[in-house]
Amino acid sequence: LSSDKFSTITIREWLESERQSNNIQDSFWKILAVGALNTSIEKASAKIFVDVLKQIFLRGNKSATIILPKYGLSASYCNNAEEFIHKNGGVIKTSEAVEKIIISENKVIGLESIKNNYSDFDFVVSAIPPFSLARTIGIEDISQIPDFKYSSILNIHLWLDSNNLPEGFFGFINSPLHWIFNKGSHLNIVISDADELVNKQDDELFEIVKNEMKKFFNLNQESITRYKIIKEKRATFIPSIDVIADRPSQKNTIKNLILAGDWVDTGLPSTIESAVKSGRIAADLIS
Repeated sequence: LSSDKFSTITIREWLESERQSNNIQDSFWKILAVGALNTSIEKASAKIFVDVLKQIFLRGNKSATIILPKYGLSASYCNNAEEFIHKNGGVIKTSEAVEKIIISENKVIGLESIKNNYSDFDFVVSAIPPFSLARTIGIEDISQIPDFKYSSILNIHLWLDSNNLPEGFFGFINSPLHWIFNKGSHLNIVISDADELVNKQDDELFEIVKNEMKKFFNLNQESITRYKIIKEKRATFIPSIDVIADRPSQKNTIKNLILAGDWVDTGLPSTIESAVKSGRIAADLIS
């Protein structure tokens, strides 16, 4: 799979050129693509999807394994990272948003936060979202930030007094719901590419969820003791053809500023894997 030839077409166009039926697209390709890219196959670049397929299927058996973590993101990533930083003499300051990055002669010379000013540093690594970076640094100072459009994700949490679901993990076909993570008395339901649903009221969304759970699992409303809906309206950027071509490199015209995050040019979609890869690249650039 030479991904360069896919740089000017969408996933939908690629699948249709390969004579993939609507049924195959709905039952397999859409599930994989929307889960990985958090956007529709009509919007996403075929190139980045092909790159994802290479990572999954062409790097050995382990790469295609579905892994369900035992712990949440904080326990899996944040706590260990915080401990490592403290052990190595680092300092973490929370509740201190950076309001301005001060640039002079293509170099960061200062940071202004809501509490302090900083100027004693060799490098600045920015791991904030692009819309926050544009606000703090000034768009005229770093022209490489593309005009990202964003896609939303919904997480619906259900708490049950009884649960007969037989597996720990489910994917849906032909449903507004996409994934269920079964934690016993607690279900986490994920809806990716949720732009058509994200502005609905919580009670409307709950009705949709109840109907789908009844249809697929015969789960009665009486089993649900409470629910919580979390909306992330700018969860990920849409990896369209134009945006994929314009993702910025981590080094830029500002000499001591290194960009990091899932949105920079890592070759991966807007995922935790992309963010982690960018962090490793940032560390290598500094060292």
